[in-house]
Amino acid sequence: ATLEKTLGVVLFIRQPRRLKLTEAGENLRAYAERILTLSVEAVQSTLEVAGQAERTLRLGAGHTLAIYLLPDLLRRLRRQTPKVEIRIQAGNTADLLTATADGQVEMSLVGSPARHPQLEISPFMNDELVVIVPTNDPWLKQPFVTPDDLRSRTLLTRENGSALHASVRDLLGANHLSGSQVIILGETEAIKRSVEAELGFALIQKIAVQRELAQGILFTVTLKGATTRRTYNVARQRGASLSPVGALLMDLLVRV
Repeated sequence: ATLEKTLGVVLFIRQPRRLKLTEAGENLRAYAERILTLSVEAVQSTLEVAGQAERTLRLGAGHTLAIYLLPDLLRRLRRQTPKVEIRIQAGNTADLLTATADGQVEMSLVGSPARHPQLEISPFMNDELVVIVPTNDPWLKQPFVTPDDLRSRTLLTRENGSALHASVRDLLGANHLSGSQVIILGETEAIKRSVEAELGFALIQKIAVQRELAQGILFTVTLKGATTRRTYNVARQRGASLSPVGALLMDLLVRV
């Protein structure tokens, strides 16, 4: 009766012990059934999206970590949560810290140095920078090299904004990196291949050169007079709660 008053039409034919829809009522019933179906679909879709969000990991990773650490880490994550959906954004440290602060990714795995006022940045793994040279390099005949030795030859390194570039800059000085004896390359693999081709030497993360060292393609030279320790960090928004998948990844990082 209320609906009929609202619409100003008769929807029911009222008979003793029976109600029958009028033509207008039959027309309205078709719409009502569609609305009911859509409401059920809306609830189901919302629950599915919410469930998918809980199973989705949006992760940033530095280029080196994306290649040399992430595959094994994600394999372990998949074992524990087979249905997890993983979305990876690779980039240099500066770009990834910005993406994390802006909420484009839940967390990022980056090298050091890494600083951002909106982020909580915690170390999870240690590494070191090593000097790599090709086969038959004259430095292989020396017991060690010094930072001054490094400044005397062509250096291959990553672009400004990467954690590796920052580490090398701290070690050799900003003026040296802007000089003619430095070749800037955007990928770690390109640096290694260029060292193989005898275009120069590189200071590179040890995690990135394990295979080449084992195969005798590249060699390391001891560096004295400089700190080569390197830390990998996980960056996340300060005070933000982690998703279930994000929390699981954090637990795996503790055991790397």
